[in-house]
Order: sequence, then C-alpha cells, then structure tokens
Amino acid sequence: MGFEFERVTPEAVGIPSAAILETMKALDAAGIELHTMKLLRHGKVCAEACWAPYAEDIPHALFSLTKSFTSTAIGFAVQEGLLSLDEKLVDLFPTLLPENPSENLKKCTVRHLLMMGCGHETEISNLGMGDMSWEETFIKNEFVYEPGTKFMYNTAGTNMLCAILKLKTGLSLTEFLTPRLYEPLEITGEMLMVTLPDGIDGGGFGYKQTIGNLAKFAQFAANKGSWQGKQLLNAEWFEMAFSKQIRNDDSGNPSPDWQQGYGFQFWRCQPEGVVRGDGAFGQYAIIMQKQDAVLVFNSAEIDMQPALSVIWEKLLPAMADAALPENTEDSSHLRHYLENARITTMHSARVPAAETLISSVKLVPDEKYPLLTTIIGGVGRLKPESGELKSLRFDIAPHGEAFLHVEESEGNYKLNLGMESEFVRTDVRGEPFAANARMRAQNKLEFEIRNLRTLSGTRFIVKFGADKAEVSADSSLPLFGGLSEPPKPLMTFGYEGDTDKMKALQNQL
Repeated sequence: MGFEFERVTPEAVGIPSAAILETMKALDAAGIELHTMKLLRHGKVCAEACWAPYAEDIPHALFSLTKSFTSTAIGFAVQEGLLSLDEKLVDLFPTLLPENPSENLKKCTVRHLLMMGCGHETEISNLGMGDMSWEETFIKNEFVYEPGTKFMYNTAGTNMLCAILKLKTGLSLTEFLTPRLYEPLEITGEMLMVTLPDGIDGGGFGYKQTIGNLAKFAQFAANKGSWQGKQLLNAEWFEMAFSKQIRNDDSGNPSPDWQQGYGFQFWRCQPEGVVRGDGAFGQYAIIMQKQDAVLVFNSAEIDMQPALSVIWEKLLPAMADAALPENTEDSSHLRHYLENARITTMHSARVPAAETLISSVKLVPDEKYPLLTTIIGGVGRLKPESGELKSLRFDIAPHGEAFLHVEESEGNYKLNLGMESEFVRTDVRGEPFAANARMRAQNKLEFEIRNLRTLSGTRFIVKFGADKAEVSADSSLPLFGGLSEPPKPLMTFGYEGDTDKMKALQNQL
C-alpha cells in the first residue's frame, strides 16, 4: 500500500478547524473550483478532501508544477556527480549549435536553465511539441540577454533539463527519480507523463500525479531532502532551490506572488519563508517553512493570485506554535464539509415522455467527427488520438438511470450520464470520465462530461429536431473557451430508428 501519513485533528497540530473551514469557503467564494486537497503540519495530515467526482486514486494534471520534480531530479544528478550546474549548453549539445554561436549562448549553463534566466526573450513555438528537432530550435532561438540577468518564464528551458538528464544518464525523468525518490517515499499508483516528439519527457509541464503522491513530494521538499530519518538529497540543494536566484519583478506579471524572486523551479511567495511549486489553472505545492506546514491542492481557476491571497489571509496567520484544545463542534463542521465536498452539479430535471422518444433513435453524424473523448478533451489532455465517431444513442429510463451509447472506430462503450444530480464515473479505454445531465426542455438534453485526469471537460446541449439533432458545446472551465458567448452548433446528426416519434416530439412543443 505504501507509506501513509499519520492523520490528526487540526487542533493537534496547532491549527483551528474553523480557520481551515473559513479558508475553504473563502476559496469557493473567490470562484476557485477545488478538486483535491491535503494540508499537512509537522508531517501529519490534518485536513484532506476530494471534490467528487475527482478522487484520490486519479492522477491530476499538474502542468508547470512538474518543473519542481525536474529541479529535484537535477539536484540528485548534481549530488551524484553526474552533472554540474556550470556545464554549458554549447558543450552539452555541440552538434546543434548555430554556425556562429553568440557570446550569450556560449555563457548559458544548467544553472541558468534552472533559474529561468537562460537569456531568451521569447519561448520557442509550442514548447517544442510537434518539433522533432526542438532542442536545436531552443538553442538557435536568439539569446538576447546575458544569461542570469533577465527572468523569462521558459517551459521549454525546463524540458531542456530533461534532455540533459537523458543525455547524461540515458534515463527519463521518471526512470531517474524512481529509485532515488519514488521508491524511498513509497509513492504508488499512476504517474503519467507527456513526452515530446523525440521521446524526451515534458519536464516543464507534463506530469499527472495523484494528490497523495504530490503531498509526499511536497513534504520531502519541505524536509529539505530528508525522509524518515534518511537524507536522500542534500539539504543544500533545497536551500538553493528555495532561495532567490533571480529577480522577477520586471517580468510583466502584476500579481505580487509572481514578483518575489525565483529559485530553481520554485517560486518565492509574499509571506516570509513560503515557497511553492505551481502549475497553470491552480495546481499547488505550497511549503510554509516557518510554520512547518505543507498545502497541496488541484483546482480550476484562471487568475491564480486570489487563491494564494486567501491562504495568506485566512490560513497562515491562524497557525499556532503549539497544539490547541480540541474543539469538537468546529472539528465536526469541518469534517462534514470535507467529507461532502463535490463539484457543483446540475439538479435533476426530468421529462419522462420526451426521454422515451429520445431513446428510440440512433444519432448518426452528418459528417466525419473525431472520437467523443477527443471532443470532450479537458484542459491538460495532450494525448493525440485517431479514429472517428460513428453514432450516439441515448438510453434513458423514465425516473431512472441514463446512458449514452457511443459507437466509434476504436470500439463501443457506454457512459452513465448521471441524471440524478450527481456526477457518475465511467472509464473509457482506461481513462476516467464523469458525467452529469438533465433535461433542459422537452426537446433539449444537457450534459457535462469531465475528463478526471484534467481539470475540465465539455458541456453539451443536444437539441432534438423533427429530422435532425443539433449539438452545441463549450468548455466547462469558467472564462475559458468562450463561455461568455451563447453555445454555438458543434455537430449535427441524422436519425436512424423510429423517426416518426421524433416528429411527434416536435409537434408536441
């Protein structure tokens, strides 16, 4: 089963249950959709939750929080003498250099990649995805500034660290970290990584990890490389990684927690002694060194500063130096909140007569469409797929369960649509999805399907006409994908089956 943290009440580690509850409610009020969370103090879990349908066993997209894992791998490589921070790109990749390397390129080292100060003014296109020669593209991208003098957030630069690790060891990021980090920490379960076209790990953005794995990694970093009495990675590495290696208050990001200086793939935060790894749309590993506390969570948000501001204002000041008296009432309120955490769902709305008619036909695409899983997507789903959608069929039991039967070139399956005010999970070809649905009108079915390895999915509205069904769709992530505009038609389908019933449905309206 692997290592498990001790579970304690918040008061036992000096945190009022009421402060945690207030923090959770403030995050919700700020429009932050939480998916998973663990709060640790003194190495013990004092609060945790998964907002259904997200779950403990499902790896969640980390996006740029992956960078902190890559930094740690470089730390191990340096500790073992496999790599030096002062090694230069021109020496590591001599065959990829331009004809006349610039002086700035000649100066760029591993250290500069770690601090986001390699000297680029712009990133390479699409982070190197889709480019078999992305390392060469990176090296030939103009080094405008002297390395170490200008911060420029550079995900492709972190990917270069993985390329260097592979060059030096022959191992991928996960292969390299497994005996050094994952096995000693007894990290178990799925760890998914997006690879670049040449097979190098996307160490700047590509991990999907469970919240339990993330908590162990963050606690290991908070321990500065120590785990259960063994110093796996020297503490000096984390002292460098957490310290201000380069200023970033001139980067153009106005948010205060993006202006406190940058370490080795870790951000420094406004409160003294607080550092974090983070990823787009609200993926966090926050290390509060003075308080000996760690907060990890996955979420869906566009502006990431409000979440941090809530934590600095509500949670951080509430942490006492010693244990607090147990508060049964507050503890019970917090426990009830966390145990009943769930994503906001659509309340069930049923039209039994219409549901029976809708279930009598098969929907056949009017043109070629990709697989339904591709259409659903999910922010953070980067897996390429081939194949096409063949048909859809709804099977809705009056006052009962509802299923979507999907016929595709890659095989057939059915999704539980969750028409009883709850998301219901269905695994499709080993990938977890969850759906929630309702009748929006007599001739309209609305349903949301989320890819649970990402932070979003798609909300569909199917309008059943007399001889065709029209499907509109948009991202489930607020402020993303044009949700401020009315949904636009995405697909149209003809009917196979008892089409007279569909005409009857139309006549009833």
